[in-house]
Amino acid sequence: MLLLPGASALTYAAAVEPLQACNRLLGESSFAIRHLGPGAAFSSGLALPETSRAEATESFDWLLAVGSHVPIRGLPDDLLANLAEHYASIPVLGGLASGSLVLADAGLLDGYRATLHGLPAAELRRRYAGVRLADDVFCVDRNRLTCRGATAAQDLMIWTIGRELGRDVAEALAQWFVRERVGEPELGAATELDQPTRAEQPALAEAVDLMFANIEEPLSGDDIAGHVNLSRRQLERLFRKYLDTVPSRYYLKIRLDKARELVRNSSLSLTEIAMACGFSSGAHFSTTYRNAFGLTPSEDREV
Repeated sequence: MLLLPGASALTYAAAVEPLQACNRLLGESSFAIRHLGPGAAFSSGLALPETSRAEATESFDWLLAVGSHVPIRGLPDDLLANLAEHYASIPVLGGLASGSLVLADAGLLDGYRATLHGLPAAELRRRYAGVRLADDVFCVDRNRLTCRGATAAQDLMIWTIGRELGRDVAEALAQWFVRERVGEPELGAATELDQPTRAEQPALAEAVDLMFANIEEPLSGDDIAGHVNLSRRQLERLFRKYLDTVPSRYYLKIRLDKARELVRNSSLSLTEIAMACGFSSGAHFSTTYRNAFGLTPSEDREV
């Protein structure tokens, strides 16, 4: 994390929290975070984590430049040159909030589609003619990540973690933060659709049936919506109206209900159960199961 002068503490936290939550969910250190920068405070006056300067010989898997809601002032004289010379080949480069402007000033976004933040649109077009400007909250073009400030960084990081570690990890992270933000209750059993609702809402019924039929290899939300000829947003509205939840959460309930049935009533190993219910790793399965039922699969099997 390259913390630029006056970086936004909210943007920083929104980016770091998904990485740390991923480590907790998987029970392993998938992401190790180091802080670089000149050592100034956040824009709010909060103290930065301890930072250091990167050595030219160091290599990173990702480098994320964290800015604020305005262009960064007081950059070290050699920062742009160092970025262009030493960090252009890093596997993943990201600019969060006005950190995207710093990457653009270093020429690292030329030829890429990117969300630039901190200047009026006309000024962005004038100054960064080599960048294909995007209006999205966040944008991913090959190995370049850019986003607006604050919680847009959280959305970007969850999406990117999903690209690296799998969709089910991203969905688990999304549910982690939804529950934390709105105080949503723990996962319970998936509510069955009654027959009148099935007759009234055949697309919703078909979506639910698709989920039950595809537990081992879960479908994406877009896949399900496409199968029932609805947009993802239309499908989400139906789930909220008739089942008081979102499709991804309902799908996770179905998979966990099936997993609990197998844990309690089969001789399959826990790894086999995890794979049969669409979880990419035993650690992720165990953590998600514990979050839902209050005990791990192995503890539940012993009850």
